[in-house]
Amino acid sequence: MSNPYTGTVASAVRKSQLLLASASTLQEASGAGNMLERQALIEGAVLQLWRAFRAFLAEQSHQLQLGVEPETARDLGRYAEAANKVSAEVTELCNLADNPDSWVVALQSAWRGLLIPGQSPLTAAGAQRSSAVNLIPMAELRDDPAAALTAESVLEWQQALIELVTRQRAQGQEW
Repeated sequence: MSNPYTGTVASAVRKSQLLLASASTLQEASGAGNMLERQALIEGAVLQLWRAFRAFLAEQSHQLQLGVEPETARDLGRYAEAANKVSAEVTELCNLADNPDSWVVALQSAWRGLLIPGQSPLTAAGAQRSSAVNLIPMAELRDDPAAALTAESVLEWQQALIELVTRQRAQGQEW
């Protein structure tokens, strides 16, 4: 049975590789414009990696015939548990999501930081904040603030995702 999500995973990972390669090229050039362009490329790579991770979750869901596209690894675990489906791959994904020091948690934090105004990793790196004044700041206490994004950290996440996908697909082929 062909999995419709496999191509999306590969495409998004490749796009993140291209974006990071472009960011590395810009690192050698100096100037404020290049710094902003480099940061944009790094952020684009994060978004593509998160897209690849989400597609991989959907790929695993499809393998288990759950009929859903989970948003997080925990969601995938809940759906699998509700359908009484057991999978070592899903267990590993859930363990990564539950480990606060894992690359999955760091990637998810960076992705959320890009989407939630005021919690952007760019803000952590020293970029200008919005001029709007919020007298009662709001924050999710369960979420750690996103660290500043670097090409090196995104490259580490990318390599970890590629390794995870390759290993889990190989395990699936053995069965």
